[in-house]
Amino acid sequence: MADEQDKSQQTEEATPKREEDARKKGQIATSKEPSTAIAFVVISLIVITGLGSWLGENMQHMLSNYLSGEIKLNATPEGMQSLLITAGADMAMIMLPFAIPIMLLGVLITFMVSGPVFTFETMIPKFEKISPLKGLKRLFSTKALAEFVKSVLKLTLISVVCSSVVSDMFPEILHAALKNPSDIGTLTIHGSVKIATLVAIIFVVIALADVIYQRWEHAKSLRMSKKEQRDEHKDSEGDPHLKAKIRQIQMQQSQNRMMSDVPDADVIITNPTHISIALSYDPAKPGAPRILAKGKGHIAAKIREIARENNIPMRENKPLARSLFKQVEVGEEIPEVLFEAVAIILAEIFRLKQRR
Repeated sequence: MADEQDKSQQTEEATPKREEDARKKGQIATSKEPSTAIAFVVISLIVITGLGSWLGENMQHMLSNYLSGEIKLNATPEGMQSLLITAGADMAMIMLPFAIPIMLLGVLITFMVSGPVFTFETMIPKFEKISPLKGLKRLFSTKALAEFVKSVLKLTLISVVCSSVVSDMFPEILHAALKNPSDIGTLTIHGSVKIATLVAIIFVVIALADVIYQRWEHAKSLRMSKKEQRDEHKDSEGDPHLKAKIRQIQMQQSQNRMMSDVPDADVIITNPTHISIALSYDPAKPGAPRILAKGKGHIAAKIREIARENNIPMRENKPLARSLFKQVEVGEEIPEVLFEAVAIILAEIFRLKQRR
């Protein structure tokens, strides 16, 4: 009951992360039908192009050699072993030029349908694979039902095609006994070509339909509930409360470092109470005046408090304070447009220092 409830709650499409995790585990939308369809297409092409007759002639010639007595048979274990090896090699020389392209095309089509997947996850032993209860569930699952329907459909369609072709050719078959052997061969080839072509077309259509179904079924199996999406977002992006706490700690540390630089300032420019800017300038060093600290509200009040404790002079200049706060970050030099206004204040501060 809990599983049904969970399935009913899985209404959301799978996220890219869930799809990638499933691919790493070897859970992909795959279908065996495209490779089967390619095999039948190649076989039908072999029949249509006349390569089938070449294949039949070579097989007949090979069997004639072995059955006619031209090849001497040594009735010993070594002789039988040698005969089997020779016969296997001859058979491979005839069949491999057709079998290898079919295998390669099947692998290529499967690769194109499923995409690249390299994982050892499916090789790991799992208890659910040998569990009788899980086996019964798989036996009566939607996927098993779909495979059964697909097998019955293929068998039915092939039977219909064969019977249809035979029915169309039935008058010619009845009169075949009165014809020459070459005419019978032509009739057989003609029927084989029609059957092979129609069966290949049927398997191609079934393969396309199965690929679409397998992808839909795979996407359905990966669906997520809204809670699962929220949990995944938390795992990937982090808990919002924890991130806010981390940002708060980082800001506090940054403020502490900034406040520790205030005693090195030469002057504090204020708004007078809302904004405080701590400026430092060393005429002996290259560069413009630099902002050591800035802040609004309670931070501005804290800067002024530290300034009073360290006898740092403060000057009220509302336009300059606002411009420095908006345009310059802590640790940066002031822009050229503010040189004159800052220079006037610093010149006054340095004159007072010299008098003292």
